[in-house]
Amino acid sequence: MLKIGIVGISGRMGHALYDCIVGMDGVKLICGIDRNQSSLPPGCSVEVKASPEELSELPDVFIDFTRPQCSLAVLRFAAAHNISYVLGTTGFDEAGRAVIAECSATVPVVMASNFSVGVNLLLALVEQTSAVTQDSDIEIVEAHHRYKVDAPSGTAISIGEAAARGRNVNLKDVMVVGRNGITGERQYGTIGFSSIRGGDIVGEHSVMFCADGEIVELKHHASSRATFARGALRAAKWLEGKGAGLYGMPQVLGLKR
Repeated sequence: MLKIGIVGISGRMGHALYDCIVGMDGVKLICGIDRNQSSLPPGCSVEVKASPEELSELPDVFIDFTRPQCSLAVLRFAAAHNISYVLGTTGFDEAGRAVIAECSATVPVVMASNFSVGVNLLLALVEQTSAVTQDSDIEIVEAHHRYKVDAPSGTAISIGEAAARGRNVNLKDVMVVGRNGITGERQYGTIGFSSIRGGDIVGEHSVMFCADGEIVELKHHASSRATFARGALRAAKWLEGKGAGLYGMPQVLGLKR
């Protein structure tokens, strides 16, 4: 029985993970970490503490969809206590990514900007389409709920990286985020990003490959956070028996070795 701890159990993804774990074969939720314990999932009876140091029993794996500062603190604890990690938090800076790399040298970590099976298939298709449609202009549009704090979304960045790989360029060199005012003509080879924030949008991502005379559009629409929760739990199960390292969903899904 794989013992799981949810970091941010009172949040939206924490609730989704809790709902997916209940009744699932082979896994058992034993604890949660959250400073806010007034919004726990209905019926939640597991131990919930403000920090991992306070837990009376440690899990085999933490699943985390919170914010960078919280994630890095718990990840450091996990690395010190040989606990595997599924990391869905986005918005890390270079220093944060360095901490993740350091910790993954000690324990196995699956990190992804999006744990949806569909999104990971989309990334593979984007890379392939980008390579084939070399002369097209690429525009990425993403939409999320009003509470999301980073933009573009981590998934949109991953889509941009997939498109850049298809053309053997570095995303940082060709990335254009938002447009306003007199911007001049679109520069050839750039990859544009637009972000929408509003309501309770779970997550929408579209990629347009715009060429003279035709447009190819790839799109993913998430209607429920359950799709991300199921993917994260799939990753947690996949980590059993894995050695230290930083893994991604393509490896979990068998899309990449």
